[in-house]
Amino acid sequence: MGPIIEELYPIGSRPGIHYLPHLIFISYIVSLIGAFTTVELLHRRVSGSGWRSLVQLGACAVSFGLVAIWCMHFVGNRAIIVGRGESEIQLYYNATYTTVSAILPIVVIFMGLLAADRFYKNNKNASTRYAALLICGVCCGASVTAMHYLGNQGTTNYQIRNTPAFVIGAAAIAIVACFVAFSLFFHWSGHWMNVIWRRIIVAFFLAVAVCGMHWTAAAGTSYEIRGYHRGSGAARNINVIVAVCLCLGACGVCFTMGFIKQRQQRKERDRAKQVVLAVATFDSDGRLLVTPGGLLPCQTITRQFHQRTFDEEFNIRHPVFQWLYRVSRNWSGIVDLIPAMRDHLQHMGYVQVSTPLGNPSRDSLDTEEGDSTYSAIFRQMFCVTAQDIARSMETRLQDLGYLFEDVLTTGTLLTKIMFRDGQGKTIIANDVGLPRKDVEAGPEQPILFGRGQLLVLTRKVGKEESNRLQNIGYRFASTDQIGDQLARSMQISRHDLNDLIARLQTYCDRKAAMPRYGTYLASFLLQPSPVMKGLDVIVSKACPDRLPMVKFMSDEPTPKQLRMLSAFNGFTLDECLIRLSSASGLVTADDVFMEKFRNCIQELVGEVPEPALRQATFSSQQLDIAHGISGQNEALQATVFAFCGIKEVYNQSLSSQKLRYVPLSFFKASLRSYPGCPDHAILAHENHKEFGSLFAPTGDFSSHGNGPKSSPKWASIFRSNGKTMSESIVQADSSSEQGLVPNPQTSLDPPNSMTNPFGGIMVSQEVIISQVADVSQIELHEMGVRSQVSAGDSEQMTVADRLLSITTSFRDPHARLLTKEHPARR
Repeated sequence: MGPIIEELYPIGSRPGIHYLPHLIFISYIVSLIGAFTTVELLHRRVSGSGWRSLVQLGACAVSFGLVAIWCMHFVGNRAIIVGRGESEIQLYYNATYTTVSAILPIVVIFMGLLAADRFYKNNKNASTRYAALLICGVCCGASVTAMHYLGNQGTTNYQIRNTPAFVIGAAAIAIVACFVAFSLFFHWSGHWMNVIWRRIIVAFFLAVAVCGMHWTAAAGTSYEIRGYHRGSGAARNINVIVAVCLCLGACGVCFTMGFIKQRQQRKERDRAKQVVLAVATFDSDGRLLVTPGGLLPCQTITRQFHQRTFDEEFNIRHPVFQWLYRVSRNWSGIVDLIPAMRDHLQHMGYVQVSTPLGNPSRDSLDTEEGDSTYSAIFRQMFCVTAQDIARSMETRLQDLGYLFEDVLTTGTLLTKIMFRDGQGKTIIANDVGLPRKDVEAGPEQPILFGRGQLLVLTRKVGKEESNRLQNIGYRFASTDQIGDQLARSMQISRHDLNDLIARLQTYCDRKAAMPRYGTYLASFLLQPSPVMKGLDVIVSKACPDRLPMVKFMSDEPTPKQLRMLSAFNGFTLDECLIRLSSASGLVTADDVFMEKFRNCIQELVGEVPEPALRQATFSSQQLDIAHGISGQNEALQATVFAFCGIKEVYNQSLSSQKLRYVPLSFFKASLRSYPGCPDHAILAHENHKEFGSLFAPTGDFSSHGNGPKSSPKWASIFRSNGKTMSESIVQADSSSEQGLVPNPQTSLDPPNSMTNPFGGIMVSQEVIISQVADVSQIELHEMGVRSQVSAGDSEQMTVADRLLSITTSFRDPHARLLTKEHPARR
C-alpha cells in the first residue's frame, strides 16, 4: 500500500461513496427469490404440532433469514463503492460477525412464524389472531434490522456511524412490511385463496421489507476509516459468491416445488378417471377435513374397474360394492387379514412397495382373469387402500368410517364438448352421457369413458379427535373455502360438489332408524328395473335403509287381534278400507282396534302416495323388523305387517319427492349392516374362509421370498391355466360376496331358492293351534315365521326376503283366491 492511499484517505476520515445500480437491482431479485421460496415452503408446510411441522417452519426461517435477508445484505453491500474504488479501502467483513449475522435472523424468524402458526389458525378470538400476526411481523422485521446492523458491525476496516432517525425508519419499514405480508398470507391461506399470484404479492412485500430497510439504513450510514486492507481484493467477493450459491439453491428448491406441484395436478386429473377411495370426515361444526392443499385424504384403488360385460356397471347393485359396504361397517372382521392381502398383492405386482412420492402404487387389474379372481383382487385392494389411508391419518382402520351408500362419478368435466363458432368463440356443450332427467324414460346407461369412480368413507368426529387430526397436519374447512380447489381436483362442477358434500354430511348425521318396540304397518312396493337388472324397492329418502312405515301399536297384538287381521290377508289396500268402512258402529274393543287399523292405513297412504300402494296386497304375517339385531344389551322386538305390491315396469316416476328407489339387493345388504346384527360375524367367518388361505406359506409365494413382486408380467410365469398359483388359492365357490345379489332372471323367485355357498337356512316355525271344532277358526299365535339359525352356518332371512316371498305368493291368482276364501289357512 503506497503513501498515496494514506494521504488521500487518512485514518478517521469519511470517504465518499457511490452505488452500482445493477447490483442494487440484483440485490432485490436475490431478496425476492428468497422471499418467494419462503412463501412456497410456508404454503406447503404440514400444519400442526408434530416434528414435521417444526422442521418445515425451520426451513422457512432458513430460506427467509439466510437467502432473503443475509444474501441480499451482502449482495447489496457489494454495490457500495467507497472512494474511487481502491481495493484497500473497500468494505471487508469479519468471519465471526458474518456467521452470527446469518444465524440470528433464522432463530428470531422461526419464533415469529411459530407464534403465527400456533395462535392464528383455528383460533376464534380475533385479538389473539391479530396479536399472533403482530408478533410474527415484529420478529421478522426485527430480524431484518438486527441482521443488517450486526453484519455492518463486522466490517474490519471501518467504524460504522448510524443516524438514529434512519435506524428507526428502517426498522419501521421492515416491521410494517413484514406484518402486512404475513397478514395477507395467513388470511388468504386460511380461506384457501393462496393461489400463485397472491403468493407472489406476499413475496413482493417481504422483499420490499428487506430491501426497503437495507437501503433506508444505508442512506443514514457513514463509514469512518480505521484501517486499510492488506491483501488481495478478491476477498470481498467471498460473501457474494456464497450468496449467489445460496440463491441458486433457492431457485432449485422453487423449481423442484413447481415440478412437484405440476405432477400432483396431473395426478389429480388422472385420479379423476380412476377408482379412488377417499375419506370425508366432518367435525361438530360441519366442516370437512382436508389436507393442507385443500383436498380430501384419498388414494387410488385401481385405474379402472373391469366390466365383465358391456352393460355391467359398478354401482350399488353390484355384489362387490355391497360386500365393501358391509365390510366397512365391521372392519374388525377383516382387519387381521389385511397384512396377508398386502403381501399377496405385492407378490402379484398389483401393489408396489413404494413410489417416488412415498405412497404404494396400484396397477390396473388383469382383465383376462376369471370373474371370481378379479373380484377377490379388487376387494383386497380396497381393504389395503383403506388401511394405508388409516395409517396416513394415524388412526385405526375400525375408526376410519363407513362406506357411503353410492358410487360417485368424477371427471365429468372431461366429457364436455368444446368447439368454436364462426367467430372463433369457444362454446362448451352440455355433459355427454349424463343420465336423462326424464324419469319416465328410466335411467340411461351413462358413458363412463374418461370418467372415474369415487368411493367415500364417511364419519363425524368430536372435538378431541378433530384436535388430534389438526395436530398431525390436517385442517377443517367449510365448502366455501375449499370448494373450487376440491371441484377442480375431482373434475366436477362446483354445483355437483356442493350437492355431494351436503349428501355426505346428511349421511353422517343420519341415525339408525331401526325401531326397538311396537308393531308397525309398512309399504313394500317393488319396481322392476327397466333394463332388466333386478328389482328396486320404494323407500323414504330420509331413511333409505328402512321401509316406509307407520306405528300401529305400542306392543305386540294379542292372539285375538292377530285373528282379526288375518281376515284381511290377501286383500288389497282399497278392499281393506272398504271392509273397514262397513264395520258396525258399536264402540267395542274390536271396533276400536279396527278403527286404529284403518287410521294407520290412511296414514301409510299419506306417507306413500303411490297408486300402486292401493292395489298392494295386505299380508297378515307378523314379521320381525330386525333379525337378531341387539342394541344396548337387549334384542330389538319391533314387528311389522305390510302391504306388498309390484309397480308396472313402464311407470318409473314417483308421486312424492320424499320417496326414492333403492335396489332390493342393496336394501337387503343395508338390513344386514346394522350395529349388533349377527350377520357381521357370519360375513367375517366367510371372509376368513375365503382369504384365510393367504396365510399359508407356499414356497415362492412367501411375501419375503425372492419371487417376482414388481410387475404382473413376471407373475405370469407362474400362471397355470390362466391363473397364478396364488390366485388359485381363492376359490370361486368360497367368495364371500357370492349370493349378495339374486339373479335378475330369477329375482321374483322365493329367497329360499337362492344358492348359498355355506348351505341353506334352517327355519323352525312356532305355531300354537287351539283345539276347536271348526277348522276355519284355527287360532294362530306368532303368525310370522321366526327363524332360528346357527351363527356359524348361514345368514338369516331379512324382512325384505320374507316380504319378497310373500309378494311372489300373492302373484299366484289361485293361491290368492284360496287365501281370500280361507284367510286363516297357511
